[in-house]
Amino acid sequence: MFSGFFKAVGQLGDPRIRGVVIRAVLFSIVIFVALVGAVSWTLSGNEIFGIAWLDKPIAFLGGSAAFIIGLFLFPAITGLIISFMLEEVASAVEARHYPDLPPGRAEPVAEMVTNAARFAVITIVLNLLVFVFLVPILFITIVLIPLIPFVFCALNGYLLGCEYFEFAAIRRLQPAAGRAMRKQYRTRIFLCGILIAVLMTVPLVNWLMPVIAAAYMVHVFEDLRKAGENG
Repeated sequence: MFSGFFKAVGQLGDPRIRGVVIRAVLFSIVIFVALVGAVSWTLSGNEIFGIAWLDKPIAFLGGSAAFIIGLFLFPAITGLIISFMLEEVASAVEARHYPDLPPGRAEPVAEMVTNAARFAVITIVLNLLVFVFLVPILFITIVLIPLIPFVFCALNGYLLGCEYFEFAAIRRLQPAAGRAMRKQYRTRIFLCGILIAVLMTVPLVNWLMPVIAAAYMVHVFEDLRKAGENG
């Protein structure tokens, strides 16, 4: 479980992977500056109350709030951008660790969009269920409040494990075969997903986790495929 993770971390210095991270951070900075600038310009260019001594502090506070919110969202923006570059990450991992593999399966655009939409829907629904049903129950039962982090960790571990494993699997298998393999090894993939979920809560580390997770799951997939062939 951990060998693939350490291989993924050890390859962060690879020029191809480093390039993905640098480009994602640069794009994120551009988006961050544009969002903060747009909010600040909108607030400063409009009179909300028509009273100067009220509108100026609101414009300042609004711009400051946009900056602070942007800082919190920056890792998420970076991760979102990186998600469109994961193919480069997987190719770099295979080139270094699995050079004998043939080129990966070309995933149709419609399939990529369908998979992304399916994952987004599952993520939203499950997290909503946690908020609507589970969290209030845990808060009412004060003794169970410490369980909340574990619930979110388990939920996101499941989601992230599924998403990143299927990303690696469908590069080599048809979607149905990839899902079947995920179900066959669901316990191990779930544990790998928990490791990813925990590290995604660590500041600064979470910027790199989409890259590490994608590389990690390529190793997990290849290990499980080899185990299945030998078994």
